[in-house]
Amino acid sequence: MSEWRTLVEIDSYEPYHIGIKLQSHISLETLGGKLRKTFKEKGFDIPERAVTEMTLPILPSREVLGVKDGVRVEFNVPVQALNTIGAEPEKVMNVFKDLISILSSLEYDLGASIAFYEIVASINIKTEKHPREAINKSIKADLGAFAEYGEIVKDSFRIVNVAPTEKQGQINMTVEPSPSSPNTKYLIRLLYRVLEIEQIENFHQKLAERLIEVIESLESE
Repeated sequence: MSEWRTLVEIDSYEPYHIGIKLQSHISLETLGGKLRKTFKEKGFDIPERAVTEMTLPILPSREVLGVKDGVRVEFNVPVQALNTIGAEPEKVMNVFKDLISILSSLEYDLGASIAFYEIVASINIKTEKHPREAINKSIKADLGAFAEYGEIVKDSFRIVNVAPTEKQGQINMTVEPSPSSPNTKYLIRLLYRVLEIEQIENFHQKLAERLIEVIESLESE
């Protein structure tokens, strides 16, 4: 007889974000104009209120350049970033690949123009177990010193990779009960940052499976 396992599944991404950190010498005004023109030619939806010239006295912190399949391509102006953002990871990845292809077609050298790539996501994972109880049980630390303050529990933990290589990239992830559904869902806040575009694609492909594996391991304690 096979061992019974609790149901653990990804419920939603709020949102899923693949970002490009541009080098400081890249003009957002010039790049934005080229991207809007190309997006229009390729059937992207162009927001009616998109800023057409980035020469305003006060620049917007974010500027949506185009939308495709529910995925926004936008500048985060203060941090010199070009991001693809949506609720469905596969659609986000597809638009990201389109964006990379467009940048190359516009004769932007990716190595010279991009400082790094990153995936940023908030992921809700549904479970049949109580997330806080599972996390508290899995972390072996005696909190008796604080017993006079009531019931003290461990309800989150952080995962990082120590001294990662350039190829590995940097992982920073926290796991906690979802603030909106603490009895039935985990919230995972994820940042993965790397220099090579191939590593972003590899990380993306295996991410959902790895997140489920972490939660199942947590709940097996």
